[in-house]
Amino acid sequence: MGEAADRKVTEIAQTRQRIEADLLELESRLPSSLRSVKSVVGVLVGVTALAALLRRSARSKRSDTPTAEVVIRVVREDT
Repeated sequence: MGEAADRKVTEIAQTRQRIEADLLELESRLPSSLRSVKSVVGVLVGVTALAALLRRSARSKRSDTPTAEVVIRVVREDT
């Protein structure tokens, strides 16, 4: 069982290295203008997500609806 697990770990490591090499090759084949557009799109998506999270947290902090505490009592009748 130990040998099979070792083989699987080795296969996974080799597959990761192969995928990383393939991705690096694909990125090097991209034209530089496309790479810069990809970076700008990534930044815009990140900024938009961050703004949405900040807006949501600000809205939840200033909510005008009063909060109410709900208490539920459970009474057992078998005692």
